[in-house]
Amino acid sequence: MTIQAPSSINTSQYAFKPGKIQQSLANMGKHIPDKVHDFCDLTTKASMKRTTQFAVIAVCVLLARFLQARNNDERREILTRDTGMVFTAIYAVPLLKKVASMFINKKTGIPVAYGEKGLLKNINPEKGLQMASYEQLAEWLSVKNVESFNGIKNGFAGFCRNIKKLGGDLTKCFSMLDKNSKDTLNDLAKSLGYQKEITNKNVVGLIRQAQKSTDKNVLQKLDSLKTMFVGENKLLTNASNLKSVTGASCIAATAFILGGLLPWFNIQHTKKLYEEKKKSENNGLNNEQAKELPVNNSNMMNKFELFQKTGQIV
Repeated sequence: MTIQAPSSINTSQYAFKPGKIQQSLANMGKHIPDKVHDFCDLTTKASMKRTTQFAVIAVCVLLARFLQARNNDERREILTRDTGMVFTAIYAVPLLKKVASMFINKKTGIPVAYGEKGLLKNINPEKGLQMASYEQLAEWLSVKNVESFNGIKNGFAGFCRNIKKLGGDLTKCFSMLDKNSKDTLNDLAKSLGYQKEITNKNVVGLIRQAQKSTDKNVLQKLDSLKTMFVGENKLLTNASNLKSVTGASCIAATAFILGGLLPWFNIQHTKKLYEEKKKSENNGLNNEQAKELPVNNSNMMNKFELFQKTGQIV
């Protein structure tokens, strides 16, 4: 048995031992009123609402910079540039994701977000539409095996209905699964004697009708459609790619706003203010010079006009 030599470091002399800071913060958190705790959405993981984040940064950073500003130009830049940068850094990515999600849902028919729609409900980043996680997309758009549909209410029809409720277009989703998926769906409709055109509105009804059938040909085509949703299918792959591209694009757009657009706007605004100030100073100087010139009365003007005509000084 080996005996470890005692450590040469005396940890008792340090004020903060491992876990001491976390415990101290936790004890401080107990004194926060419940109303403040709930309003700020404080959690044990040190997260909070974005609105609370903006308020904290505004007080701790923007207000401090504003009070320490040396002149009016610096104060103006804090209001026009720094405030915009803080607002963009906190709110831009989630708000851009909401807009992108609505665009993707509408144009591609793939559900990549969940939540309520509407402008007023989506101004708040924590509410309204939210971009789905990869785990959620896998749950919405795929199953582990065909038997998994048995654990879903109304089976395959219920699975498709969920996609539709999330904003997906089932006809577009089926067309992405496989090059033969659209033909399989049409063949299923013919086997059932379905006369209507297959649209997003009646796909669920068609599948529900197929599930009730005892015709082996119908059930075989239905199983073919079910198999297309098993595992990493093409629909799930497309949704995951759209999510990745959207997330990266939103971050890039935010970086452009922070690093390019807002500084450019501040420079242009500053130039305009200085041009107007310089123009005003020049106008004031011209007015002062004009006051020093002799006043030309009508008699003097008549003599000057006569001199121009005759060349004689009167």
